[in-house]
Amino acid sequence: MKTLARNRVDKEDVRHMPKGELDRLGVRLLNPASLILQCVTCDETWSPQLDADGKLPFDAFVCPAGCNR
Repeated sequence: MKTLARNRVDKEDVRHMPKGELDRLGVRLLNPASLILQCVTCDETWSPQLDADGKLPFDAFVCPAGCNR
């Protein structure tokens, strides 16, 4: 799975990630309000579920088709 170059103490909120980081993960943010992501390889779209703290799970950026594993 692709990861970000910098270490993170907390989970990243995709709504605040720079476009360059999303590009490196192989996703684009289609709708910030609804958290709809799209794979840049296959155009699959998905909406990851937030955890109890309102944060994204570790695998939220993985395409359901597995393109960016």
